[in-house]
Amino acid sequence: MDVTKLYDLEEAIQHLSDGLNAIEVMVMGLEQMQDAHAGGLYAVWRYLNGANQEVHRQLAACLNAI
Repeated sequence: MDVTKLYDLEEAIQHLSDGLNAIEVMVMGLEQMQDAHAGGLYAVWRYLNGANQEVHRQLAACLNAI
């Protein structure tokens, strides 16, 4: 397996994580404003954040296996 590709994948996953962090901040702002859409956006963030955590675990396992 080409290790460089795994590091490229790690960088791409980090970009997704950064986007999720931005969504989390937006959710917190909407909740603060008591916006009706906060709950729905939070549900999306929670689902994607769980998937993100699993991808990070799997990538770490791949990198540790090198």
